[in-house]
Amino acid sequence: MSKLTFRSQFGVAFLLVLLLSFVCSIAFWGASTYYIFTNDKAVRPANYYEKQLPEITGYALGQKEALLTPAARTALEERIPVAGIQYQVLDAQGKFLYGTMDKSYISSKEELVSKLNTNERVNGKIVLYYPVTDAQGGLAGVFVLRYDLSLVTSNADQPMATFLLIVTNLAAPFVFIMLFTFLFARRLGTRLKPPVSRLTDGARRIQQGDLDFTLADVGGSKELAELASAFEEMRRALHDSLTAQWKMEQQRRDMVAAITHDLRTPLTIIQGHVDNLLEGAAQRPDRLPRYLRTIQGNTERAARLLDELTTISDIERPDFTLSPVAFEPLPFFERKRDDYKLLCESKQVALLLDTDGLLPAQPLRIDFLRLEQIMDNLMANSLRFTPEGGEIRWRVGYRDGRLHFEVQDTGRGFSANDLAHLFEQFYQGDPSRSEEKGHAGLGLYIVKKLAEKHGGHAAAFNRPEGGARICVTLKEMASA
Repeated sequence: MSKLTFRSQFGVAFLLVLLLSFVCSIAFWGASTYYIFTNDKAVRPANYYEKQLPEITGYALGQKEALLTPAARTALEERIPVAGIQYQVLDAQGKFLYGTMDKSYISSKEELVSKLNTNERVNGKIVLYYPVTDAQGGLAGVFVLRYDLSLVTSNADQPMATFLLIVTNLAAPFVFIMLFTFLFARRLGTRLKPPVSRLTDGARRIQQGDLDFTLADVGGSKELAELASAFEEMRRALHDSLTAQWKMEQQRRDMVAAITHDLRTPLTIIQGHVDNLLEGAAQRPDRLPRYLRTIQGNTERAARLLDELTTISDIERPDFTLSPVAFEPLPFFERKRDDYKLLCESKQVALLLDTDGLLPAQPLRIDFLRLEQIMDNLMANSLRFTPEGGEIRWRVGYRDGRLHFEVQDTGRGFSANDLAHLFEQFYQGDPSRSEEKGHAGLGLYIVKKLAEKHGGHAAAFNRPEGGARICVTLKEMASA
């Protein structure tokens, strides 16, 4: 039943109420009838007087023509229960002689003959016509009886008992209908109350901000199951939304803490050197170039952090869009190689570009500026962890409408913790890999987000021979 719709459950319950009420009413009527016919002290049946007719007619017709004399009246009425049976005695011509019925139902001799040994119903009562014969067997008269087949007539001496019997028999179907309606309604309510209570309790818990519950297998009816399923989806969506909101809030706090921490260091250094310059630059002019270089480096460091934060803010905006332009890939990568070589030479690191002839001759459509940001962040990461005398190798290719490139270095590679969190915001690397803290941990996060915006992805690995390897794939964008 709990899998049916509420409408179907109601229909089934209604049919069962009618069926059970009908069966119980029939049983009640049968029991009542049986009791009446088997208990002499009970209410008399409707045919109570009808059953006495054979004895009455036997006596009356046995009197033959003597029945026609008024002297026979007293003995006859002692045998006829006048409370329920009326009679009259007519002669052979249909003339009224005596009886408890003044009205004669025979108007002529012909009609008398036609009605002999017959019965008819007049005004709801049954009228019987019996021939009275003389000693020779000829017709001497007519004995007429009239009675009614009803409980009221049969029990005229006990009207209250008759009334109660009729009322109880008439009311029995309605009583059974009300009884079974109550029972089925109670059962239906018992089945529906738990799921409704669970839904109500769930709504209250959601109002209180408690989403750590489930509404699976509620049951009750098909509608309630569907409602519970929709409610559960809403709860799960709210839970996920609040969890995401909490994570965003936590990320915001982490971002504020990270920005505060990362900006405090260069600003403190700048402030300290500026104070020293203001206080003693005239006495120690030889320190001026060193102080200025320190101030310049930390200013660039703070500006770089702010640029990265601006980039993240742009990328995560809902209305962020890419601006693809057509460019020739090989000249672009060769120019970027030449730019990076100057940085690598300052750290005595070799830089190699390997295209393997896989770049197409025709222009590609990719967001040119965002591609440069990806490459700059990858190169900065590799330079940070490649020791002097090491090597950085760029491998670039194009296939299936996607630009593939990877950066390999000869540093220490990634730890297991690095590989699990490398592309997260503000992750600054496993301390066992590097002691350098001059970065905010946003570069590779920006790489991943920009790659995803291009319909690609970013992944990090360790080289078998040692060192790190980061692979990036970008999908070429269609023309506007």
